[in-house]
Amino acid sequence: MAATDLSAVAMPAVGFYCVRVTLDAVAGNAREVVLPEWARRVSVFIADASIVLGTGGIASSGTDGAAIGSDILPITAAGLTWRTAPGRANGGGSMFLAANAASSYAHVMLEQE
Repeated sequence: MAATDLSAVAMPAVGFYCVRVTLDAVAGNAREVVLPEWARRVSVFIADASIVLGTGGIASSGTDGAAIGSDILPITAAGLTWRTAPGRANGGGSMFLAANAASSYAHVMLEQE
């Protein structure tokens, strides 16, 4: 499965954008998500096919469709939110998400802030 490219998503008038991203079919394999430049805050929640929030992880680098490796920040059912680095001119770039269960999803919310 190819990366999920959100780079062309226009910022909605409400100031945020939500999307469900299908993660790799193999547990522990990374899915690349390309972010739009306007995104300044990103929130991620990992859920399995039954929409039960589970656990997974995020990395700043990886290969789409390959094992994510051990250099990850785990994402618990509580989710994870962060901002881009202070002084950074714009957002954009990629993040790599993985789940501990097959057939999982990442629920991603992007905000301009």
